Amino acid sequence: MVLKVDNEPSEESKPILESSAASEIDETDLKMQEAYKNITSSMKADPLTIEKPAVALDLFSTAVKIQNVPLAKQCIEILNNHLNRRNVLLILDRLSKCEMPNPDPYDVEPSAPPIVEDDNQRTEDWVQDLIDNLRNNCLLEIDKNADHVLKQKEMLDLSYGDMLSITTRDTLLVSSEVLVYSAIMRWCIEECRRRTLQTQKINLKAVLRDLVYAPRYGLMSKKEFLCRTIDGVKGPDRSGILDENETERILEYIKRRGKNRPSKELPFKGSVPRKVGHEKPWIFHSGSQQGQRLQRQVYLRQVHHQLPHLLDCGLRLNFLKIIYFIKEQEHHKPPRIFQKS
Repeated sequence: MVLKVDNEPSEESKPILESSAASEIDETDLKMQEAYKNITSSMKADPLTIEKPAVALDLFSTAVKIQNVPLAKQCIEILNNHLNRRNVLLILDRLSKCEMPNPDPYDVEPSAPPIVEDDNQRTEDWVQDLIDNLRNNCLLEIDKNADHVLKQKEMLDLSYGDMLSITTRDTLLVSSEVLVYSAIMRWCIEECRRRTLQTQKINLKAVLRDLVYAPRYGLMSKKEFLCRTIDGVKGPDRSGILDENETERILEYIKRRGKNRPSKELPFKGSVPRKVGHEKPWIFHSGSQQGQRLQRQVYLRQVHHQLPHLLDCGLRLNFLKIIYFIKEQEHHKPPRIFQKS
């Protein structure tokens, strides 16, 4: 597959070409400018239509890098609309890895301002606000599908922070705390492998940290707590992540609970039942269709003026990703600039 461009630029792209001397514009820049011209007409009228969360995540990451607020908001709304128990871990994991690019302290060149819909969005927190709101919706989705989600292999790829956020929630609706224990232990073993650590007791406890107390052991049955293995990992009293005093206290609590006798609550919410949450998901609004069209026109005008800067900042690949994904998803075929050789 090769890029094909016309020799004569359109009137719309001439100001971009005139912004730099001809000697300074390389072949890649010319292709980028032609690509911009070819997607302009389709972007002016319609909002993005993306069916695959992975595509929306890639596009969101790119929008963050070039500080395009309207595009990032549309991607977040698309992800929220497609959020379900099958893709929630993918979305949560990618959101945790998405952040604003750190400025180069040695770069003295002026940077282009963020592309925004209005001046109220010119803040440093706009990315984090979008991420936090969608992340919260992801956690709510996990809450109500806990049994299914905790068994997924994608759990093993999450960060420590995401694992802790999921497994310590009071509203995580698991049928058994054994599922939580299995999830943290399988994640821990995989994390040890990533760090090239042996799965010895000292390493397991060091990797797990607060995750040791994420399972609510006091809610397990005696049989569950004393079982030899769970999903291929050693049971709670055999893994070595709990010390002897903790194990004895948990067993005593389980014994007294079975006889309906009062007992002192276990620390770290170890005996507190989880409950159904009543928090409502965050609702993302991108405005009316007419408003979306106006936003898109503003976006195009701003990109039109910022493209030379984007090229100079080494963001050619990211901008090409925007071009390709938008055109491919809206028209279900490669853009006109992508021609088979």
